[in-house]
Amino acid sequence: METIIIDNHKVSHNTLPQGIKYEDHTLSVDSKKVFKDPIKVVLKDDNNDRLHIIVGNSTEIKLILEIQSQDLDKNTFDLKLSTGVNSQVKYLLVADLKSKDALLNHTFNVERDSNLELLGGFVSDVLTSKMLVNLVGENANVNVKAVAVSSDAHNQNVDVLITHKAPNSFGDMTNIGIATKQGKVKLNGVEKIEKGMKNANAFQTLKGIITSDDAVVEVNPILLIDEYDVKAGHGATIGKIEEEVLFYLRSRGLTKEAAERLVIFGFLQPIIDEITDEPLKERFESLVNERI
Repeated sequence: METIIIDNHKVSHNTLPQGIKYEDHTLSVDSKKVFKDPIKVVLKDDNNDRLHIIVGNSTEIKLILEIQSQDLDKNTFDLKLSTGVNSQVKYLLVADLKSKDALLNHTFNVERDSNLELLGGFVSDVLTSKMLVNLVGENANVNVKAVAVSSDAHNQNVDVLITHKAPNSFGDMTNIGIATKQGKVKLNGVEKIEKGMKNANAFQTLKGIITSDDAVVEVNPILLIDEYDVKAGHGATIGKIEEEVLFYLRSRGLTKEAAERLVIFGFLQPIIDEITDEPLKERFESLVNERI
């Protein structure tokens, strides 16, 4: 795996993989490229940054974007990803911000015949994350999986909005909030099908898991449909881990805490499996373990 480090809006061009360029806050990926290994992009400790990633037509790539900052002041990040026609993009975002007032704005534009698999792992302290996905081309597809884990005084708000701006588009989101101790997570899942966007498909699942009486998870699934010839559905649940599941695991010799941890990591596994950078994976798992 190759790593691109963006430090103070600058990058060493000698370290850029072939087919990738960086200039004026924009990371451009050439058309008709197949990247067999993931590309990791690191935004170094900069609490006010912006980045636009443009993937060319008919390109296949997996991107891992790591945002990490120890700065306790207000953090603001404005990020954008644009996929080219007929591109295949897997995109993993890991946000670990210590700020007590962090804002992460992320816009995705998905073009015709392209597929975007979007995964987000949020283990920040106080964060508002807005993920806006625009399906702008016919047969554009997006699959979103987002997980937020909060504990103690952590408060994370994750908004995912998918807008169907083209016919025959497909959007599916699965968002999970996990809160322990006094942690708080709010998940807003919105999917909008605009008028005339026939044969669009919109599905969403929101799930909240709490492990203490003081933890709070709020989920809000919303469908906004202005067209008849579509398929859509949503569902939401909030609750503690089922007692039957815990009883079974404890009957196998696990403590209650170990059983809860095992179940929670099961929900996180789709995110963890995509973190092919071992130091990042170890740090993410360590942060989750601290919180649960």
